[in-house]
Amino acid sequence: MSDNDIIKYIREGDQLVTTRTYQQYRKEFIRWVRKKYHCSEDDAKEYYQLAFFTFYNQILSGKLTHITASIKTYLFGIGKNKFYQQQRDDSRYEHTLIEEQTKDYEQETDQKKEKEHIYERMEEALNKLGEPCRQILMMVYYENRSMEYITERLGYKNAATTKNQKYKCMQRLRKMLDDNSQNR
Repeated sequence: MSDNDIIKYIREGDQLVTTRTYQQYRKEFIRWVRKKYHCSEDDAKEYYQLAFFTFYNQILSGKLTHITASIKTYLFGIGKNKFYQQQRDDSRYEHTLIEEQTKDYEQETDQKKEKEHIYERMEEALNKLGEPCRQILMMVYYENRSMEYITERLGYKNAATTKNQKYKCMQRLRKMLDDNSQNR
């Protein structure tokens, strides 16, 4: 089940999916918050409650209908923001907050540059790959289309043929990216 499917089920009131999603990230989040921010286990649990409650309310209110990052990344981001918000309220952590935000900003900037570089390489490779590979991979990975949809759209015999073509296209793309990384 994709993260966007999970959001859909939560919005539709599926308690089982909501509970499983809550439990899936709880322990890891608590460990992460305790390690990163040196807070107590009770505080870490409280931040998770706040983060998940915010996530849940954003889904129910319609503010969050589609997610591009993972649910884990989204929840951890909310948790980080909740932590900083609490620290702003408790001015005794002001110095730590500034240091952490500076580090986070530097890391985010580096990560953003790296992502941009990866996207540029990927786009360049996809354009060199040509059709129909470019179309197939764009429909599968960017548009989240089914094999049946792609089969019908591109006129292949059946979904198995389309899947085989996708596999061959991925092999070509991997080879192109490997060759490019070795030439740099």
